[in-house]
Amino acid sequence: MIGKLTIYCLGVLFFTSSLFALNEPHTVKILETKNAGAYTYIKVEENNDTYWAAISKSNVKVGQTITIHEQVWMKEFKSKALDKTFDKILFAQIPKKGVSGSDNIHNIHGNMIKKKQSNELKPNPKFNEGIIVSNSEAIKTNISDLFTNKEKYKNKNVEIEGDVLQVSNKVMGNTWVKIYNGKDAVIFRSTNEDEKVSIGDKVKVIGTINTDVDYGYGFKYEVIGVNGKFTILN
Repeated sequence: MIGKLTIYCLGVLFFTSSLFALNEPHTVKILETKNAGAYTYIKVEENNDTYWAAISKSNVKVGQTITIHEQVWMKEFKSKALDKTFDKILFAQIPKKGVSGSDNIHNIHGNMIKKKQSNELKPNPKFNEGIIVSNSEAIKTNISDLFTNKEKYKNKNVEIEGDVLQVSNKVMGNTWVKIYNGKDAVIFRSTNEDEKVSIGDKVKVIGTINTDVDYGYGFKYEVIGVNGKFTILN
């Protein structure tokens, strides 16, 4: 299960370095791996340069070539789990189904950083238009199947479990929660803008699946849950 992190810590992680290029891809060869807590630390080679990166815990192997997407560089980062301080380290992600890049507000901080950089307020996406909410009995399923069989679940209520990967409260009157099963992830929206779930929580959620949603300004979702009712399981 993903280790507990606080929103404050994530804020520190994203704002303590100016050396970021949001969502920039890096194709790297893995030279060394270390699993610790919520992360897999990988020593990589890119264009004859070697450095360390941290990604969500993943089953990657030495010698493998992968593409990771940049979130933020950190200097003098100390990993308590490894009892090691890195001169510099890249926090990144491997793109997965339903796990969007940091240009998407639901990688939580990327869009906020871009607004702070430009000092421009962009038009709000139409997050609260065209939502379909069902009164049907919830179908118990899993995150991966929501994508594999999305027509089966379209406009129906489902019940799923997973680990909370990201949380964003008070977004257009909602809380947006990204839930992860170790392979795929999906966002569920709760009409409770102060939803008390935290990164690392294992949760059950019941909500209506909307498919092929376009809220405008690049916010498109193959699958998204709305009217989510959350129960913390751990």
